[in-house]
Amino acid sequence: MSGITLNDRIHRRSGHVAVPYKNCMLVWGGYMEQMLDADVEIAYSTYHPTDEIWVYNCLTEVWCRVLTKGDIPPKVSGCCALLHGDDLYTFGGYQHKSETGTTNHLYRLNLKTLEWKRLFPMGDWPVCCDKMAGWVYQDKLYFFGGFGPVGRCRNEFQIVLEPTSELSPWPTGWNNQLAVYNIELDCWEWPRCRGSIPAPRAAHAAAISENRVYVFGGRLRLIRNNELHCLDLDTMTWSGNLTDASKSECGVPEGRTWHTLTFISPDKAVLYGGLSQYNAVLSDCWMLDVAQCGARWCKRSDCRPLLWHRAIHSQDTGELLIQGGLKRSIVAAVTWRDHAYELLVLPFAPKSLFRLCLDVVCQNNQFLKSEYPTLPVNLQSIISARLNNPS
Repeated sequence: MSGITLNDRIHRRSGHVAVPYKNCMLVWGGYMEQMLDADVEIAYSTYHPTDEIWVYNCLTEVWCRVLTKGDIPPKVSGCCALLHGDDLYTFGGYQHKSETGTTNHLYRLNLKTLEWKRLFPMGDWPVCCDKMAGWVYQDKLYFFGGFGPVGRCRNEFQIVLEPTSELSPWPTGWNNQLAVYNIELDCWEWPRCRGSIPAPRAAHAAAISENRVYVFGGRLRLIRNNELHCLDLDTMTWSGNLTDASKSECGVPEGRTWHTLTFISPDKAVLYGGLSQYNAVLSDCWMLDVAQCGARWCKRSDCRPLLWHRAIHSQDTGELLIQGGLKRSIVAAVTWRDHAYELLVLPFAPKSLFRLCLDVVCQNNQFLKSEYPTLPVNLQSIISARLNNPS
């Protein structure tokens, strides 16, 4: 990846994954677009290495690169990553320079040993797909929806063909499979659901709070919807579409794909950005209140237009961290799609005194650097890292 800056390697990525781990955010995979000819805006895609993880310390605001070993996954975009204890799991995605394209491979990275292992669970495997959503509940990994080649279709889910591929020997389509990986038994499970099961979709978002998971948006054929569905994970019952403009004074979010939905408290989640029904990159931010089993939306102020980004909530700082993403439409008739160049931080709690002091010290480095030797060694290391680290 010659000619790529440190800032590029961290921030200029889409189709990647980001998960919270302890007081950090872990970023892995995805791709970035590079300019081939600036005069005519011709670009090409470069996939990020998958033997490295970028770690952002939410307290010190410092990035570091960590190398991994073992069964390194292929370069991939649009996969799903879930954290369980000290293990990071990745499933599916679109493999770079692969004859098969999308995959249903499952990998596990032990975050203590930094060693990858490809897993081969027992049972019926999910169909290959990318752009699915996932969550963790009671030592099980759940994967819902996605887009990919048409494979064996179980009774538990549907596949809707993409119209342009119906006559192809390798048809593709959207699915609404709900596949569950049982960590303890190392096997795939297929729960039977009740209620109004959501239609097939891809590029949707899901977020879990206690025993309920909420799924918003996604695409089926030419429609990017604004449906909100809730699944009770104890009874495996779907709620049906909860989007109701009459119950919200602020209206409801428009249909979208490639957005994020992230809980910042047990009953409040933040919806950010995405791609609209009309191929516009969205900059809106909405608060979803699910208290008392309801679903009410409230619009917050707009921020930066972004799609195919990732978001995590830091419980240590009370901030929503939005990382990576594209600033121009991924499907519009343009050849160059610019990436985000820095981390977007949305505060939902005041900064701690420690972080405020660290900000002031770094902002006044020229005046205070002569006093650094009087500080404890660990604080000197933090300040040095902050001053020499990309934002």
